[in-house]
Formats: sequence, structure tokens, C-alpha cells
Amino acid sequence: MARLVFAGATRLVSRGMNFSSWTWTREHKWRLLLIGMAALLLISPIPEVYDRQDNAITPLTSGAFLAVIFGTAERKVSLWLLTALTLIWLVLSIATPGSGLFAGLSLLAPLLFMVLLLAIFFLLARWMVRAVHINIEVLCAAVCGYLLLGMVWTGLYAFVEQVRVLTHRPDAFVSSTTPRLTVGDWLYFSYTTLTTTGYGDIVPRGAEVRMLAVMEAMVGLFYNTIVIARFVGLYGFKARDRDSSTDERGSPR
Repeated sequence: MARLVFAGATRLVSRGMNFSSWTWTREHKWRLLLIGMAALLLISPIPEVYDRQDNAITPLTSGAFLAVIFGTAERKVSLWLLTALTLIWLVLSIATPGSGLFAGLSLLAPLLFMVLLLAIFFLLARWMVRAVHINIEVLCAAVCGYLLLGMVWTGLYAFVEQVRVLTHRPDAFVSSTTPRLTVGDWLYFSYTTLTTTGYGDIVPRGAEVRMLAVMEAMVGLFYNTIVIARFVGLYGFKARDRDSSTDERGSPR
């Protein structure tokens, strides 16, 4: 079954490159990724949704990843390597029990998911550095980068928690509202930490998760600073380009 899924997905990717719809997907990759990530956040409050609907979530997520990979990867080696990792992650997520997104009954698929998130973030950062104008894709890419950071740290929190469970150590978090945290709770804690909101209803008590929380808050602050500076630079470049074009045509006196 896993071989059939892998072979079918490979043929779909190779044939999809010849269709105009795939070209449109590559051109609007950050919008599609933003829609997919927003959908993952919206469904997170539903209990155990990542376990029960894993076979529907992972194919849609892998489709968004492939659009980004084929739209931004420059070298064939990196393109096919990331494509292979995405397809392997898809097969493992469907074949193994539990969610393929965050640590649960299986750890291999969630670890691959985190590797893919980091790879997508690297492609996004390189793409934004090379952007020359501000448009809807640049704005969507900036928001996607922020959401990717929150999901990466969610995966780290879930991984630490699962390792503590396997080693029979106390939970890494203490909550005043629920005895045991779910994926939705980890997402909630991750994004409240990333935005430096911190309501205090979920408190990290493990040394490793405390340091992860501090690092996440710092990365979130630096990311916003860098993105705002980049936007100001792009706007200034656009203004200078417009002024130079006006000077070449001759401005009315």
C-alpha cells in the first residue's frame, strides 16, 4: 500500500509540472501555504483532530509543500531531495499510527515534518531576501514565515513532552485548565510565546522547555524586526525606481 501511494504521488508530481494549473500553483505558492497553515490552526481546537483526520490533513499539507519546493528550489539535487522527503513523510504519516505532524505514538513522521518545516522556512527566507517589490505574495510569505516558526516550536514542545512520557518523567508543562495537554494546547502555548503574550494558564516546568520558550520569544522578536526592515527597504527601492522612471521620461514643470 505504501509503495502504491509513493509511486502514485511521484507520477502525479511529474505529470503536474506539464499542466497550467501547476504553473498557477507555483506562482501562488505562499498564498496556498498560508491558507493551509491557517486551516491547521483553525481545526486545532477540535479534540484529537490531528490523529483522526491524519489521512486527509497530510496529503493536503504535502501538496502545499510541493508547490513551495517546486516554486523556490533552484538546484535539481535540492528539489528532488525535498520532494522525496515530502513523499516519504506522506507515506509514513498514512502508514504509521497517530499524527504525522506532531509527536505522538510515532516519532519518525513528526521528525520528518519538522525537517520539512525548517527547509520550507529556509526557502521562504531566501525568496524574501531576493524579492524586489512588495506584493501579495511577499506579504503572504512573511506571514507564512511567522506561522512556520510557531509550528516548529510546537513540534519541539510535543517532542520533548513525548520523550518525557517514554522515559517516565513528569510532564514538561503544567496547565491550570486541563490535566494533560493536546496538540491544540501546544499550538496555543507556542503562539502566545512567539507573540510574547503569555497568559500564564500553561507554564513550562522542565528546564529544556523553559529555554525553548525563551528562544522562541527572542526569535519572534527578531523575525518581526527583520521583516519590517525588509519591507521598508523594498518600499524604498520601489520609490527610487519610480522616481528614476519619472526622471527618464521627464517630469512636467
